[in-house]
Amino acid sequence: MADHRNHRGISSKRLSALLVLVLAFVCVLPGIMVRADEVVPAAKGVYVYDDAGLLTGTEESSLSQYLEACGQEAGCGIYVVTTSDPGTRTGDRYLEDFYDRGFDTGQIDTDAVLLYVDMKERYVNVQAYGKAQDKIPDTTCDAIIDAIFDDLHYGDYYDAFRGFADKAEYYMNYVPIYLRVWVQLLAALVIGGICVGIMAANSGGTMTVNANTYLDQRYSGIRARRDDYIRTSVKRRKKPQQSSSSGGGGSHRSSGGHSHSSAGRKF
Repeated sequence: MADHRNHRGISSKRLSALLVLVLAFVCVLPGIMVRADEVVPAAKGVYVYDDAGLLTGTEESSLSQYLEACGQEAGCGIYVVTTSDPGTRTGDRYLEDFYDRGFDTGQIDTDAVLLYVDMKERYVNVQAYGKAQDKIPDTTCDAIIDAIFDDLHYGDYYDAFRGFADKAEYYMNYVPIYLRVWVQLLAALVIGGICVGIMAANSGGTMTVNANTYLDQRYSGIRARRDDYIRTSVKRRKKPQQSSSSGGGGSHRSSGGHSHSSAGRKF
């Protein structure tokens, strides 16, 4: 009888322990899943989010100062975001969500250029928001990736991130040659010189004699008129086909409704 009670007591303890473990697992699992599917949170004044651990502490500190300085020169925020666990987010979605949440909480600049590196998929993405979108469209985002692609491919991440900052600053401050002051001054001088030359050429007097001077209107006129049909000619022109390419300057929109330019590829 005692053995039977003892056996029942042990079974009850095992059952209780199993229930505790199940409850603990049920409580902890959603937190683990949510954490794995979260983007790294943005913080005011932070420009490097190296969740993938690609930089040393010294490199991260140096890069952060460099991004801040470049951003001040460019008039926008310049950010680097890395991860080795994007969760369910694929492609450009991680960086879009990072910007959306940082924007909503006021932790990042509205005008921003961002670089995203996903080490799980070995994928790089550049996005530009606000006024930076006009200066850095899709094609320019792609050109920035071209400039840093080799460094990313061979694991020189610090150099790649500095190169990204350099290019972002360059394109934000880029002025087309026809809008530069010295070009406009030169054009004004050339046009002014042409106008002065024309006026100088006409300053010697104006010719007043023309064909009517020697034409007697009383005895001049059309004597006869004839309209003969010769032939009809038809020209065929090939109808141009509509291009299937959508071009590289389009606009993208995040789930939070923010318009931006974007380009990305695997490295």
